[in-house]
Amino acid sequence: MKKLIHLILILTLLLSACSKPAGGDTAPGTDAGDTSHAGTEDTSAPDTDAPDTDAPDTETPDTAPDYPAPGQNAYGAPRYTREELPRFDGSTATAPLAAAVCAEILGESRESAGELITFSRTTNSYYNLLDGFADILIVSEGNAEVYAEREKRGFDWEQTPLALDAFVFVVNEDNPVDSITVEEARKIYSGQITNWSQLGGEDREIIPLQRNPEAGSQSLMEKLVMQGTPMLEPKKEYLAGSMGELMEFVRGYDDSPGAIGYSVYYYAREMRAARGLKLLSIDGVEPEPSAIRSGKYPLTNPYYVVIPASAGADSPTRLIRDWLLSEGGQKLAAAEGYVSVADYPTAESGVPPEVGGRYYPAYTAELKPAGDYGGLVPYAGLRLSDDWFVDNGCLYGLMTRDGRVVVDPVYSQVSVMGGILVLTRGREDGPRFAAAGLSGKWVTGYDYTGFRLSETGVSLFTDRDVTLMYPDGSVAARLTPEDMGISRELFEGMFRNEEIFTSQWLGDKLSVTELYDEDSGEFYTQYYDLTAKKLGTMDSSAWYASTPGYPDETPPFENTYAVYDAARGFDAPYLWERWDYDGSASRRTYYRQDGTPLPDLTIIGVGDFRVVTLTDGIVEKLELDRAEYYDLETGRLIFRTYLGYDGQ
Repeated sequence: MKKLIHLILILTLLLSACSKPAGGDTAPGTDAGDTSHAGTEDTSAPDTDAPDTDAPDTETPDTAPDYPAPGQNAYGAPRYTREELPRFDGSTATAPLAAAVCAEILGESRESAGELITFSRTTNSYYNLLDGFADILIVSEGNAEVYAEREKRGFDWEQTPLALDAFVFVVNEDNPVDSITVEEARKIYSGQITNWSQLGGEDREIIPLQRNPEAGSQSLMEKLVMQGTPMLEPKKEYLAGSMGELMEFVRGYDDSPGAIGYSVYYYAREMRAARGLKLLSIDGVEPEPSAIRSGKYPLTNPYYVVIPASAGADSPTRLIRDWLLSEGGQKLAAAEGYVSVADYPTAESGVPPEVGGRYYPAYTAELKPAGDYGGLVPYAGLRLSDDWFVDNGCLYGLMTRDGRVVVDPVYSQVSVMGGILVLTRGREDGPRFAAAGLSGKWVTGYDYTGFRLSETGVSLFTDRDVTLMYPDGSVAARLTPEDMGISRELFEGMFRNEEIFTSQWLGDKLSVTELYDEDSGEFYTQYYDLTAKKLGTMDSSAWYASTPGYPDETPPFENTYAVYDAARGFDAPYLWERWDYDGSASRRTYYRQDGTPLPDLTIIGVGDFRVVTLTDGIVEKLELDRAEYYDLETGRLIFRTYLGYDGQ
């Protein structure tokens, strides 16, 4: 079977929300990752007075009402067509709200409306507004550079608080400390407090994790907490490249509850980042909606709606802005899990209940060979980038076929073919590979610098030799270039060359390279014969003909393709994938081999970012903000993760 599943890099927000694509180049020096003011004083910063609303003057109830879903015109939104809709842009964290806003305005489903635009993140969205490529922003506060550029251009905009968010500190749930002060947080991150015992906790070193300097959460940390006090220079291993990565570090660093990190409330709450973690109270105040809205919680930051001051009084841009600040718009924000500026109760998290569980109770970073896993399946656990394809931008873990986590998300890639997994771990000097049985009964060390999977087994390369390993973990041969009678240069090409048939292992033959005969104009495959222990050649077309080919299936519908099982091969049950496009949105629908529809797998808005794959009878539905896993035979959802990326 030639098909490999490449599963490269949890907890993510929707990357798209609704409008026509905003274009334009990013201005020199801008930071696409910033979602807040960079911490320097800015006299042109926005007025943060709450907007006038028609909210009732009543005490917020303990539980939120059952808000209607967007798209039902239940919030009194002005209605426009897609052609009339202003171009939306903004911060990644507000993209889910924008999708709901557009669904309400258009009278469409969230999925359909959300297909219309892509948010470009905080700093870029401000520049898109300045450059005329966006009409309305739902966005965090810009950094100092944005306001300086506005002043330089003489661009006048109206920036009004729409919702509130909070800056929160997270620790391992086993840490006995429940509350710190802002001053104590400042001292932790300036190196004055170094042990949890100084805060009433255990005698344990504090591991203060930080974000990369250009991250929005790092700007919030500087602005709200440090306030001019220099932060510690972080050790390399204490620096997280994404919010999700930081969460995983806090959850499982060194298998101890000594780490501390930071996030934003919406991200931590809505994306379930707090599983295995807890949010600390600050100055004795727990981060929850009423305390955030009232200002009792000390570390808060607004989300704004921003429009050009030149927008006409009756323009869709201004009328939508006015509606967002009205009772209807504020209720919609609250229904979407945001802390509205007006006093409406924030809805409970819209994230569905957790499914699946853990095989081992503690964080597990290595595969432990065992005989009772019942099969292993890769799962996407942590997205490392929001500007790269989701299907090769995640860290992956391993779970059992009934949805129990065996290894937490640590692999930069997992490749599957037949009964073999190849596990990839990134290192400074390049990736290293280990092989494991799909059963989980065996696993090698990370001793290899290259690999090739084939129908027979896996070829595992080092700079010195290649090991041919069967799916049961037994070794068929270990060969050096000298053993095969080839040059070292040719040997290195066997695993560095990207051609799929280079070093393909089929039965007793291992392909070495492809040769071209100028006289005949024919291609020949050179191979090493494991039985005869010598080199041989054969016509390349004959070599290719000896490899299993895709079955000649007749699709049940037009524009329909087969999705085969990477682990079980062509003879196993598979899926049909059907593509449709109605002129405005794309749709992918899935069917069992017999044509039975699988509605839970439907994806609206197809493209390189969203995929469905099949491994050992488990279907992976990988989208921008989550990954779901279904048993193909029963259709039952067995596991779900949320893919976090560097949106905040």
